[in-house]
Amino acid sequence: MSKLQNWSNTLVLLIATLGVGLVVSGCDSGGTSPDSNNLGDVSGAITGQVIDNASSTPIEGAKVVVAVGSLDADGESFSATTGAEGRFAITDLPATTADDGSNTGEDPSAKYGIRVETPDGSNYRDAYRGQVELAYGNNETGAVELGANITFPLQKNNGSLSGQLGVSGSDAPLRNTELRASQTINTGFTAEGDATSGFLTVTTTTTTDEQGSFTFENLVVGENVDLYARFDNNTESPVATQKSIPDEGSAAPVENSSVSAPALTATLDPAPGTDFGTTEPEWTLTFNRPVTGVTTDDVAEALSIDESNISTKAVDGSGNVELDVSATTTESGAIESVSWSVAEPLSDGIEFQVGYGNLFGDIVGAQYGVGLSEVNDTRVGGLPAPLDYSIGANTNAPATPAIGEDGNVQVSNVPETIDYDVFSVSPNLTINVDNSGAPVKEYQVFARTVEDTEDRGQAPQFELKETISAENVEFGETGGSVTFSGNPLRTNVEGTYGPIEWKIRAVSINNVEGDFSETQEIADNDSLDLSGAQYADVDGDGDDELEVTFSEPVSDISAGDAGTDYFIIEDGSTDPTALGEVAEVNNNISPATATVVVELGDDGSNTANDELTVREEGSDNFVTDLAGNPIKVESDANTTSL
Repeated sequence: MSKLQNWSNTLVLLIATLGVGLVVSGCDSGGTSPDSNNLGDVSGAITGQVIDNASSTPIEGAKVVVAVGSLDADGESFSATTGAEGRFAITDLPATTADDGSNTGEDPSAKYGIRVETPDGSNYRDAYRGQVELAYGNNETGAVELGANITFPLQKNNGSLSGQLGVSGSDAPLRNTELRASQTINTGFTAEGDATSGFLTVTTTTTTDEQGSFTFENLVVGENVDLYARFDNNTESPVATQKSIPDEGSAAPVENSSVSAPALTATLDPAPGTDFGTTEPEWTLTFNRPVTGVTTDDVAEALSIDESNISTKAVDGSGNVELDVSATTTESGAIESVSWSVAEPLSDGIEFQVGYGNLFGDIVGAQYGVGLSEVNDTRVGGLPAPLDYSIGANTNAPATPAIGEDGNVQVSNVPETIDYDVFSVSPNLTINVDNSGAPVKEYQVFARTVEDTEDRGQAPQFELKETISAENVEFGETGGSVTFSGNPLRTNVEGTYGPIEWKIRAVSINNVEGDFSETQEIADNDSLDLSGAQYADVDGDGDDELEVTFSEPVSDISAGDAGTDYFIIEDGSTDPTALGEVAEVNNNISPATATVVVELGDDGSNTANDELTVREEGSDNFVTDLAGNPIKVESDANTTSL
């Protein structure tokens, strides 16, 4: 038995590994099977043919090298050169796998690395590699030589492809951009028996020139090529798909093709809304790739700062705040980032605005000619104009929010009745922004639920759940909602319940955090419902018990308690069915139910006309749900016939 595994073309960048099995017959010598522990009398042979992949024409002058073990080891090697029919034969390969000539495995085998070197001056790829494994052990025919017969087709790589590319949405060519040509080709190994063929991907790269022109050489002929543009942000855009590379001549050029270049974006630091800790603020606008279209003088002319709250020492004779503008550039003069700062300190404790005119609209990418699309992840067309900033002299804490009818935070959209198994609750908050302590930037809602306990295995901690912006609101309302979902009043642990607790605080424009409001609760306030009751042999002992079912898990009742403490049975006579101890209390999480099993105090023979009543709140003992809500009694809801 021989096994054939394709390796890689040494020039290939992306490799698809091939594993094949090859059945090889041995020659019958008429003798006995060779000793599998001493294989010195057994040898191997590898024969075959090297042909052209497209035409199957034999290739003369190809050198086939076989190395014992692998091509990467220092083992003995053998070689042969193909003749006019492209055939080769390498015999007398040693079958040993150890230096002492022994092989003690149950199925001894030897591996050989194989390489085909293409003839000098040919248009084929330089080298092909693979591996053959011959199994010598357990050979009942007594063979003294085992062999593999393989065919190794080679492919020419004298194809070419050229073209010129532009940029979508721009008049600029796709200049100085890496292109990747990808071809998936048949690797070439075929063999007698149950062998299969394999594939690998050949990748070739080039770079467009200043006019967006390109040429690929040495493409594999007869195979289609996919062409991609590769950008410096590790993204690619398709250029052409399944472009044919003919056997003779060059492929048709790629013309009138536009490629989507990466977006041109910028980061403004600090972002609008920032409160400076200094009276000498400065900004930096950094681009994700070099830009043109503006100079530092253009930037200085486009920028303006509202001077209404600023001391006169920072304002020039024309009433403008003076700015110092600088830029970092590439060797070619394209701008990588631009910075500006005030020439003189501004006033303390102010809010001010920065105007930018059409600055962002004038900026284009130096390489691809596309316009600036985003600043700080906001579309240029969606940026506020002007940009708001402040200088933080006011370090006072903002006013503490007050929740309720008389407070500045109103709560709505909370159901009057909330059950233990509610899936989600989404209260709406309407906030009268209170700037009395300090101007408010935002309100933060913190909350905790019982599920936090299960997740962390500790007491639940308050976590930030929602941030509600209060910017640009001086004497008005802002609002938002907070959603608690996934059965927030319970966990998947039996008997675990807890209310939603939440509170809110204000944060000033100077990022000073105020005190929290009083903690609010959203809790299960729905009464426990009686679902039904029956006499049934629950424990399978042949005697009936009383089985009572509730709409959700219950509390304040346990096995061993007296059944009469919680339940009453009446039948209109003076001798109703007697109750014994509570045998079982079974709480179920999903669906939310509870079953209480009570032993009977007599033989259960006098159950006709029995009616069950669950004792209500106010009794010495009574059943509640996990939140402490008693049984519902309206319209005799706590009574049922048995």
